[in-house]
Amino acid sequence: MNTPEQYIENKIPVIPCKRNTRIPIGNDWQHKPIDINRFNPGDNIGWHLLEQTDIDIDNPICHKFLDVIKTRCCAVYGRKSNPESHLIFPEKNEYKKWTMHNDFAPWFNKFRKKSTILEIRSGQGFQSIAPGSIIDNEEVRWDRYEELKQYPGKLINDIELVVFATMLSIVYAPDGARDDYCYAVACILAKWGKWSAEKIDTFILNLAEKNNDDVRERNKKGTHAHEQLGKPDGRTKGLPTLMGILKVSAEAIKDIFSVVHINIGEEKTQKLKMYDWGEYLNLDIPEPKFIVERLFKTKSINFISGAKGNGKTEWVLGLTDIISKTGEFLNYKVNEPLPVIYIDGEMDEYDLIDRRVAYTQKIAPRPYYFNIIHYAQQVDQTIPDIKFELGQKLILECINEVKEKTGKTPVLVLDNLRSLSNYKENDSDDWRPIGVWLKNLRALDVVSIVIDHHGKNTDGGPRGSSSKTDWANVSIFIKKVETGRTKGKMRMEIKFDKARGLKPDETQEYECEYDYNGNWEIVASEKKVSEEEYLEKIYQIKNADHWRYIEKKKKIQKQLEKKQITEKTYNQLERALRKTEFTTQLDIANQLGISAGKVNQLIKGPYESFFIKKCADEYKAKEVMKEKEKGMPEELKKKIEQWEKSHKVGEGEEDIPDLPNNY
Repeated sequence: MNTPEQYIENKIPVIPCKRNTRIPIGNDWQHKPIDINRFNPGDNIGWHLLEQTDIDIDNPICHKFLDVIKTRCCAVYGRKSNPESHLIFPEKNEYKKWTMHNDFAPWFNKFRKKSTILEIRSGQGFQSIAPGSIIDNEEVRWDRYEELKQYPGKLINDIELVVFATMLSIVYAPDGARDDYCYAVACILAKWGKWSAEKIDTFILNLAEKNNDDVRERNKKGTHAHEQLGKPDGRTKGLPTLMGILKVSAEAIKDIFSVVHINIGEEKTQKLKMYDWGEYLNLDIPEPKFIVERLFKTKSINFISGAKGNGKTEWVLGLTDIISKTGEFLNYKVNEPLPVIYIDGEMDEYDLIDRRVAYTQKIAPRPYYFNIIHYAQQVDQTIPDIKFELGQKLILECINEVKEKTGKTPVLVLDNLRSLSNYKENDSDDWRPIGVWLKNLRALDVVSIVIDHHGKNTDGGPRGSSSKTDWANVSIFIKKVETGRTKGKMRMEIKFDKARGLKPDETQEYECEYDYNGNWEIVASEKKVSEEEYLEKIYQIKNADHWRYIEKKKKIQKQLEKKQITEKTYNQLERALRKTEFTTQLDIANQLGISAGKVNQLIKGPYESFFIKKCADEYKAKEVMKEKEKGMPEELKKKIEQWEKSHKVGEGEEDIPDLPNNY
């Protein structure tokens, strides 16, 4: 059918519309009889939907979810630029148009019809331009036409699901947040929509598949949501999670779910528990105990970091060996054995045997006290990313299995962080799911040891976001040492960057050596720098910063006095000087070859007393100088005067030079 005559012969009500437009011809067109004589050559053909429904598809994403509906439709048409955009059904429905909330403008503005997703037109006064017409200089044509048949189901309900899935797809979460996104949707559907677990599972899998997401990792979201909702302390997600991921208002999220008639109510928030100090003391909170004396305590997160090939894995293997058996390792002692789960995401599968066998020649750990999860033995040689729920869930299952076999909570080793997750290293938000997971494991009495790489600065902590160690109890740097190394042995330096709960004498830096036969020993450092030497170096750096700042400040002060700059400009320049002329603690650490944490400890601790003493000593030296000038040779006096002039002594800006030995 492409002419008015053909439509009327098939008893389809059509009206004339203006050429190349959607505008009906004549006033009160909806009440006029169907008459071929109303048409002129070139008129567009309008299908007056008196007894039919036209599903007008405005957003192209809809087509991903229309497969089933299209197979049940006998009349489908559109244009070359927008095929299959009209689905005609022989039934009447109420007019309905779905648009997205304005908060989602950054997502929908790229589409031709902007916020409009889909429109249902039906009944008197509603018409759609039919095949045989021209719109925007483009032919409207049939994609398929057969005799119209009643839709076998609830058409509107199915269309609502299409619109709902389309909206969720338009704003589908980026990599790194997709698991939380899908689980939050599932929890809302379960809690507020009362959808069955099976229905949610199917919907989420279809949503993930149509958005090219990892279907395996999105499996059983509805089942998991129902399980967690059934627990008093179940871990669910919902509206706050989606708001955080999409950075939109609650109203915008609720608007999407209203498409399928789900009204998200107010989340019942748990009242914060508050205790009087006396009550808090009586809560019977167990005091953390050392699982490794002088190092790791129960319920702790611990980082071991260093550059590649600096001995991190060797050191951890030596330490975890005694954790699994008891004994001594360097300065540390284990009195009660704990099972270990060692997750290796990087080494060759035989390397772990080669490195560990030396520790088991004399005493092997008891059964299930040293457990290995190696990537090479997993499906597709892959351990699921620990940033996502699947990877975390599988590891928790192994923790519970070992706990059931041994009666003790195991120590978890992640070797290494980069090989076990594809998180964005410099993005604190992308790291957060792993950090929260480790914190949650700590609440379950799990002690974790995380092996991580350093960045370019070998004394600057784990590579990437500084928030990695926010929840850590202990953070250790390991650095390879070549100076003084015994031939045939590996030598390394051990430094503490963070040591929550440890005493100062338990965090002293030291060097140790390993002979590759399971034997470790502490060795004397070739050069031990005293605390006073570090303080002196810090003083010299800060002193140089100060006088450099004073010198440059004087220049802009003179410009201000001469009215070459305004007072506002002067203040801006002075603030800029404060930012540029003073060395940061990180740069001081790099110059001294120690950690930034160590520099921070020195500045916050003994540096103030050292600075005051240094100033007092220099003042006394100046007074002595004045007394000795009386008997000083003229030649030496002139040299000092020249020096003072060049260094502006007398204006309180420089220290005097060292006096000769005989003065």
